[in-house]
Amino acid sequence: MGVSDGSVVGIVKVIDNGPDTDNWNLVITGDGFVQDELSDFATAVDTLVTFMQTQSPFDNALVWSMINIYRLDVASNESGTDNINCASTTVATYFDSTICANGVARTMRIDAQLVKDTADDQLPDWDALLVMVNTTDRGGTTLGGVAIRTLSSDVNEGCLHELGHAAFGFADEYPYSLGCGKDDSSKNVFTGSEPVAPNVTISTSLATLKWASLVDPATPLPTLANPDCTQCPPTSSTYPAGTVGLFEGASHHHCGVYRAELDCRMNHAKSPYCAACSDVILNTIFAAAPVCWVATAVYGDPLHPDVMTLRRWRDRHLAQGARGATAMRLLAAGYARVGPPLARFTQPRPRLARLLRTGVFRPLTRVLRRSEGKLRLWPR
Repeated sequence: MGVSDGSVVGIVKVIDNGPDTDNWNLVITGDGFVQDELSDFATAVDTLVTFMQTQSPFDNALVWSMINIYRLDVASNESGTDNINCASTTVATYFDSTICANGVARTMRIDAQLVKDTADDQLPDWDALLVMVNTTDRGGTTLGGVAIRTLSSDVNEGCLHELGHAAFGFADEYPYSLGCGKDDSSKNVFTGSEPVAPNVTISTSLATLKWASLVDPATPLPTLANPDCTQCPPTSSTYPAGTVGLFEGASHHHCGVYRAELDCRMNHAKSPYCAACSDVILNTIFAAAPVCWVATAVYGDPLHPDVMTLRRWRDRHLAQGARGATAMRLLAAGYARVGPPLARFTQPRPRLARLLRTGVFRPLTRVLRRSEGKLRLWPR
């Protein structure tokens, strides 16, 4: 089963914040929807997008202005998904999705390469892929960089959890694999090296902590230890909600590996992203959208004429063979590091934004526009 079990209908841009090359592009497709059910898929996508816009950090106007979302309509020959291990059923779907993979009820599989190839054909500039599978059985996973989620009652929260894996590289923060009390003793203590994922760590030193900039120096590290490594760690804390530090138990283990906060969407899908995860999301989206971050934050509009003037100036000097292109590339690389945090600092401070707009950006863009006029006149 697979590519012959349906057809690609087309792609629709449901959130349009400008050119794909200037934004972070999410493509949402479906599996197990027959032609007559594509309207149901469209409704599910619209509901998810509306929900996503209410969730931090996507509810920030500046962040949302850097996101495009596409709906990729694919019609399967049959409705639903395979459930070979738990129900002995097979369904002819385009991406060959499966629930209860390996006999674990919530685990899923899909032809991830076909999903990516299909997205490549329709939108080569995609940054993240999500597949919504047409079954109300609860399930989800990330496979080959593709987020997969069923249409269970918590579908919207689950989709953001799986996108945390697929789009931003997060590890699970829950301290078990099958559930508390269901795993064997191999899950008691994490013995591996420092995880690649940006939201879990084995480090207990502030100097080497991935999210050190978010930790109050007065917060002890570890912040909350697990007193019994044969059991899941505590689910409550005397520290205020939102405290960032080191909370033991993460990445499917009870001890020896830490998460940044007591709770997070990567621990419980219905919880918000923690500060450490939000910071990674912001940096990822900002890096995918080569905008003038501070100017966009100051004006609140990435397409404001002054912002566009700054972008034209940057692009002109970055062009191959342009005078000073090497220096501009170095400047751009440095700005890619400092620009996003400066933008996040500026955006919620209207008085500062107003001062920068009137005292810095308007005078600068006037000069740049005059130089553009000279460049247009020069060939004459």
